[in-house]
Amino acid sequence: MYAADRTIRQILPEIAIETRLPAHGFDPDMQVQPCSIDLRLDTHFWKARKVPRPPGWRFWRRPVLDLRNKQLQELAPRRRWKKVELRPGEAIDLKPNEVLLGRTYEKFSVPPDFAAKIEGRSSYARLGLMIHCTGDFINPGWRGHMPVELVSFSRSNVRLSPLMPIAQLILVKLTETPERHYGHQSLESKYPEDDGGPSYWWKDKLFAQIAHSIGGHNLHADIRESIAEQLAPDISIGALERLHQFIQRKPIGEIDSGTDLMEKFAKSEDRRRKAGKMLRGLSVTVASLLAGTGLSRLFVPPFGWGHISLWIAAGVAIVISGFAFWYKADDHYGAEELKERRAALP
Repeated sequence: MYAADRTIRQILPEIAIETRLPAHGFDPDMQVQPCSIDLRLDTHFWKARKVPRPPGWRFWRRPVLDLRNKQLQELAPRRRWKKVELRPGEAIDLKPNEVLLGRTYEKFSVPPDFAAKIEGRSSYARLGLMIHCTGDFINPGWRGHMPVELVSFSRSNVRLSPLMPIAQLILVKLTETPERHYGHQSLESKYPEDDGGPSYWWKDKLFAQIAHSIGGHNLHADIRESIAEQLAPDISIGALERLHQFIQRKPIGEIDSGTDLMEKFAKSEDRRRKAGKMLRGLSVTVASLLAGTGLSRLFVPPFGWGHISLWIAAGVAIVISGFAFWYKADDHYGAEELKERRAALP
């Protein structure tokens, strides 16, 4: 049974709505609707980072988020997302078919004898903006900033601004108070005091059982802790992704030491850096030779297809060498970086 406005006003103390900016507080007269509460968009957003593609010659393949490897996600659970903080009055653009994570400006609780759900607004749906397409159910006892998943199916960019009314909170009366509410120790809830950020799917108990049964790397806790300990706080996103891929390529059961694993990974990173330097040097040499030969051919008429082919090759070589210098492998985590991190450990 949905809670009407009269009931909502009575339980507002239990919902305990908090707002961060004094000039933009919660206004029951404006935000309590006949059967819902209007919620606004916060100033915090998370945008997906560009993930490095898999190594090897098949560079066109897209990166894969392997849900079987849940425990590897614990090394840096939010590394694929970049947090963006705006101020009231600023805006952020959502591109067509892009996913943007936001959250509600209002922080609230769900009373123990209610469940809740969050719904997007019809006005935005008619513009092609999908809000909270899934995961709209909220358990009794939950508290936090509700995440808002934003997806645009519009042909144009959609400009979003903090504090705009983005969704509606609907409260549903339960037949009785549950024995265990959200956050109970036995439930191992994933989002207590939720900040509305990226997914913690890897914390789900049921998913852990499924992931174990369908395969994938399930590293022992000691090994995971050892790996995390040997990672520098400022390690780059690219190096973390390569570590993830390095572990995935190892046969299941072969990883028995975090120390040995990190040493092997550091060696592979040093090989990557060395190969990058060699390729940059080679590209410059080839580009210089072709460019010099191409210039000399300017004074050897008549011009034919051989001249044209040489000039095209020289242009391509110059572009490739320029890209090679721009794309330096300066985010590696080799033996020297690993040694410095181990020296800093207590």
